Amino acid sequence: MLASIPTLLLALASLASSLSAGDEPTSEAEVSGAAGDADAPDPEPEASDEPALEAEGDAPPEGPATEEAETPAGADPPSAGTEEPPASEPASPETSAVSTVSTVDGLRPGGWALDHPREHYWVPNSWPVAQPCDFTLTPRRSCLVLSTDVFAGYRHDFVAGGSMGEFRVDRGEVGTGFVWKPHARIEGGAVVRLEAIRSAGPGSLMGIDGNSLIVRLLETYGHVAAHLGPIDLGARVGLVPERWIEQVQKVYDTRAVASIPSERAAFLDRSDVGATLTASGWKGLVELDLQVVNGEGRAQEELNPGKNTTAMLSVRPLRRRLPKGPLVLAVHGGYRDGSLGVASLRNHRGAVAIGVSSPWVYAGFEYAHALGYQARGDVTANALGAWASGHVLAPWLGLMGKLDRIQADLSDGDSVVLVATAGAFGDLFPYIDRNRRRLRLYVVYQYEGHGDAAGPLPGTPEALDTHRVMVQLQARGAIRAY
Repeated sequence: MLASIPTLLLALASLASSLSAGDEPTSEAEVSGAAGDADAPDPEPEASDEPALEAEGDAPPEGPATEEAETPAGADPPSAGTEEPPASEPASPETSAVSTVSTVDGLRPGGWALDHPREHYWVPNSWPVAQPCDFTLTPRRSCLVLSTDVFAGYRHDFVAGGSMGEFRVDRGEVGTGFVWKPHARIEGGAVVRLEAIRSAGPGSLMGIDGNSLIVRLLETYGHVAAHLGPIDLGARVGLVPERWIEQVQKVYDTRAVASIPSERAAFLDRSDVGATLTASGWKGLVELDLQVVNGEGRAQEELNPGKNTTAMLSVRPLRRRLPKGPLVLAVHGGYRDGSLGVASLRNHRGAVAIGVSSPWVYAGFEYAHALGYQARGDVTANALGAWASGHVLAPWLGLMGKLDRIQADLSDGDSVVLVATAGAFGDLFPYIDRNRRRLRLYVVYQYEGHGDAAGPLPGTPEALDTHRVMVQLQARGAIRAY
């Protein structure tokens, strides 16, 4: 009887070690608690309060090592035939998902985007549904995001029996945004974005040091967002982005070649000084935007007592999460009551748009109507366009087509500008990475035809038609710096 006591103690020690090794949470409730609740108080940071980054394709972090059971004093060590304490049980699917997500760097997409680790990167226009940083993945309640966007290439124009080629930089932008989360349902922050432009104005050849590329503010504003059940509310104040352009470009994927019709015709400016209020319901299903700005654009201060007031409604009746990316159908409508210049000239706008975005194809249509155009309050103009683009052999080969028609004066049939664009493109990175990194090369043919009253050079009818070949590079990147 006494001789069996050491054997009994050894068995009890082995059983205790086995139970200790299997204490990892496996139930759904325990896994949920380990992941963290968005409404719970901020957890205390560990020695390193940022989740470790995991390179793409690396194996997930291993589970905790199992401690060996200590051999009681005076007992023989277990023989080769004695059963060892079992190793930790494999993590449940829920636990594996939590550990995988916790290795990304905490940037997140909009509410209708694919729930995939590589989609947790900055989508600039997902506000106010989601901020650039997913605070559920890190104890920190602040973050700093850096981004850049470059359009550069070569174009060769054939016009009036001659030709000329040039290298161009059509866009060079860098931006940063800082976000705080003082409460589970409130975020705030600031954004600054710079752009490079030619120093000489339209129709001029002389600017700063000739016609140098200079840097100016494109956007600079403070923002706050509140999340109340299915409703997300957001406000911006400062040099704010134009919400119509920001919303419609979510279903337009070839901006590096040409802008949407309302921007190309200069019906709208990309940003203006003022304030924006947005109410989004059910993660972007329905969004209402109200914008009040000076109305002079980002290149001029206020010149009259009136303000431009814009109301815009967006509806996304179709939203699907697919393995390769989100599928979204969006419908937009908006109207602006505005004035321009010292004389408070009429400068109203109305527009509608519809578009679809998916991993395979982007397609859309926009119509914009202007009451007052080009500093003439008595002129009525319009612009319409349709576009389509998609991958044929993803990501290496895709095709695009676009048609724009702009009429600068509806009372003059010769004031029409017609622009047709067709080409091919190739991406270095897959579609799912488009928001954090993109290197895309376009090879495009473009025809630009002008009516007799819309030619670029008055009195030269031979210059009404331009044939253009373009090779354009788009380089985009976004990263969480803190």
